[in-house]
Amino acid sequence: MRSTLRPVSPNRLSWRISLPFAAFVLAGSILLVALQWWNIQQDERQDFARLAQTNAEFLRRMTLPSSERMASQLGEVLGVEVYFRHRDTGLTTPAMPDPMLREALAKQLAPDGMSHEIGRFDAVAVPLDDMRDLVLAKPSPPLYATLRHPRTLALLATFWFFALAFGWVLARGLVMPLRHLARRLPDIDSPGPLNLPEASRNDEIGDVARAFLHTREALHNERDQRAQAEKLAVLGRMTAALAHEIQNPVSAIKMHAQLWPGGEVEGRITAQTIEHEAARIESLVSQWMYLSKPQPPTMRRVELVAVLTRVMQVHQPQIEHAQIHTTLDASEPLPVRGDSRRLAQVFSNLLVNAIQAMPIGGALTVKATSDGKVITVSFMDTGNGFSTDALARFSEFFFSEREGGMGIGLSVAAEIVKAHEGELRVENRAQGGANVSVLLPQLKQ
Repeated sequence: MRSTLRPVSPNRLSWRISLPFAAFVLAGSILLVALQWWNIQQDERQDFARLAQTNAEFLRRMTLPSSERMASQLGEVLGVEVYFRHRDTGLTTPAMPDPMLREALAKQLAPDGMSHEIGRFDAVAVPLDDMRDLVLAKPSPPLYATLRHPRTLALLATFWFFALAFGWVLARGLVMPLRHLARRLPDIDSPGPLNLPEASRNDEIGDVARAFLHTREALHNERDQRAQAEKLAVLGRMTAALAHEIQNPVSAIKMHAQLWPGGEVEGRITAQTIEHEAARIESLVSQWMYLSKPQPPTMRRVELVAVLTRVMQVHQPQIEHAQIHTTLDASEPLPVRGDSRRLAQVFSNLLVNAIQAMPIGGALTVKATSDGKVITVSFMDTGNGFSTDALARFSEFFFSEREGGMGIGLSVAAEIVKAHEGELRVENRAQGGANVSVLLPQLKQ
């Protein structure tokens, strides 16, 4: 699978993050310049007010005249416009050329020693005596002048540095991992392990990476299951055809064994052996038929005790040959709604499994109990029990740890029990051996 990643466009996440971030940096820079301009103005006005107060004190101490020449000389020294205002008339010496400033000085500017913004000017008035005020005025600094101020440049440089650092961290922590994940998307169907460092993160990126790996694993499992299902479908068709061909001659062999004339002991034993082995082949064929084409059970009232008794009688020669002591603990009527033939197949499979688990003999207890709602039929043997792997996979088709085993006995039993709305449980006994239990809903009387 080839990558189909598109070229960078304004719709990409990187652009949708970068553009708002750039707008944020621009707005932040403008706000910083505005705040800095206000701070610089306040500082300059305070300095301007102190300058006016200092010179007013100097004029009072030196008793210098309030003449136009004195105002001109002082203005040249200070670099600002200097006026002497007569408090009664509001007139200044020299006369102010700007009419707006002249009117404002006459009516608005109080001799409080504070700098005030009047139109395009900053002005401050300081009293010299009871009749006169010293007035200093200068043009207000424009906003663009603030940009050249060293303090503004240092503040903007610091802000831009941290903004770029934050942007780099954001890109490294969000955009770059997402791009890396996008580049790995074509590998979702590739075989073998896939290493995603982002999966170890404890944030949303880590959640996305882990979801990616989980989806990839699910796709691989689905592909394997689909391949397995295709194999099983072919095997099922072959099995159905083969079982059909085997069942007819097996039935004939079983019928002739039943018609074997009595008389000789060896002849009867031979006939029983032939009949038993034919029945075993017939049971095996029936299970293969069930695997290839499962059919719903034919439900009717069934007495489990009768089914258990009949199954144990059928397998009695095999039980005696294996030198196994069996105990059937089931006396009370235990009715269920089910298919007697399928339930007999379940109990037969569990009985054969228990016999095979005790190759050198042992004891098998079959116990059926009821709590009024659920009937439990337990097969408890004294064999080696189940391995950990077998306990987890006992219902898996074709899984068997026994040499020569096909792995269909417990699988078929579990499927049949499930079709009866029951449950098959497998566990190891504390005193050794295994306990396989069939749980079925009890039929109300």
